[in-house]
Amino acid sequence: MTLYGKIEAFSHHDVLKTTGPLTCSDGVYNFTCLLSKTDITPVLRELKKIDVRPETSPVARRWVLVLDFNFTDGTWHWRNITVVRGWELKWNNETAYVFQAQIKKSLGEMVKINKELSEAFFVRRELKNITTVAVYADKIAIGTSNGTTTDGKATTSGRGKPDPKTTEKIKNYIRKKYGDITVEVYYTLKADPLVEMAGDSPIYTYFRSDGRYKYESGGFCTLGYLGYLYGDPNLPVVITAWHCINYVGTDRTSPFIANVTFYTPKCAPCRISSSNGFFNPGPYKWGVYWLGVIPLPALEVLSDSALIGVRDPNFFSNAGLEYGKVRRADGFRDLPIIGSLSKYDVKEGDRLWIRLGHSDKTVSGTVYSLCYSVAYIGDYLSGFVPFVPVMSCHVALDTTTFLQKGDSGSPVYALSGSRGNVFVWAYGVVSGRDLLCNPDVNYCTLGAIVAPIDWIYVKLW
Repeated sequence: MTLYGKIEAFSHHDVLKTTGPLTCSDGVYNFTCLLSKTDITPVLRELKKIDVRPETSPVARRWVLVLDFNFTDGTWHWRNITVVRGWELKWNNETAYVFQAQIKKSLGEMVKINKELSEAFFVRRELKNITTVAVYADKIAIGTSNGTTTDGKATTSGRGKPDPKTTEKIKNYIRKKYGDITVEVYYTLKADPLVEMAGDSPIYTYFRSDGRYKYESGGFCTLGYLGYLYGDPNLPVVITAWHCINYVGTDRTSPFIANVTFYTPKCAPCRISSSNGFFNPGPYKWGVYWLGVIPLPALEVLSDSALIGVRDPNFFSNAGLEYGKVRRADGFRDLPIIGSLSKYDVKEGDRLWIRLGHSDKTVSGTVYSLCYSVAYIGDYLSGFVPFVPVMSCHVALDTTTFLQKGDSGSPVYALSGSRGNVFVWAYGVVSGRDLLCNPDVNYCTLGAIVAPIDWIYVKLW
């Protein structure tokens, strides 16, 4: 795990009082940084406990620019943050920057607030007409369908204004529970900045007479989640595994032509290509994979989840896909999604579920590791890609189920609630499979490699 990843993991559980990694700038160069409510001492103390001892030096800086997202108008802008003190941390050929600043909430606090508000608004319905809950840095953003008028016209798109009384009601509700916190309320009819739907509509499939979807022989992948980019209903997107579209979008894979084809009862076939859609790659870097003593070019994939967008706002709806639910294999009612989980919202031993696209089954597994790396050497040897894809620090699940070709991209999620009232928390997509072995107990089990999707909301712009 990278140095930023280690600090983020501690911060996610509120051991450290920092934000997550943010895009920052000194006015000339862009870089990644963390904002902290404390000085560097607690950070170094906790890193030392896991045998990470970075070389630390002070950074003379009075301010730093942080890239911030404005949900109201759907744009990014630079936010000037006053710096109390700054530090540069170097470890294992990595460099990280931490700036002490007067932020109102740390990452751990925001994670807790996000989960509690999602349950309050989407499960208990304590406030009506809430359409989305999202956090960015130390800010909470709430979407509402209670809109006012813009330029004398009724608001019908996601770029209008929220009703002033509703805005004040929401802000008072949140501040009464959590104190001084930055709250942005914006108008949107139906949008979630992360995910609004998970299903099992596979790429290269046929559909049965009963309307269910199933793979044809040799099917490639499963479409995992549908949602809206930036929470804009005019920008529908699908999230699946990046390798399903040949890692399109990097400086070395862009020449590959990515075409996504899938079939539904209303669309046979549905096609997404560069003419009507766009592809967004996951975070990655190039390196070398050693096959014994032979060096091979390697693509180090930091998250094998990617986004495919379409320019037609009604594309997926016209194809018969439904937002906001996970399909169930037992034929009973589909399960509603109420929010998304970040990578570190789970721990080893926790149970997650997979809706497999190939077999039309739902299986569960326990978290084996939150930082598991595996090389898909077979893709290189078969000529599928001219490099070895290395899934770096992904999540591994002990599933005892043999995943098949075609399961890549299948939605992975957690469940909450009780019988008859079960809800879904979207977590990731299936990246691949591996044999998980523990030499200490001489035990091996079948495992699923999972790519979290939490980076997508922060990185897509």
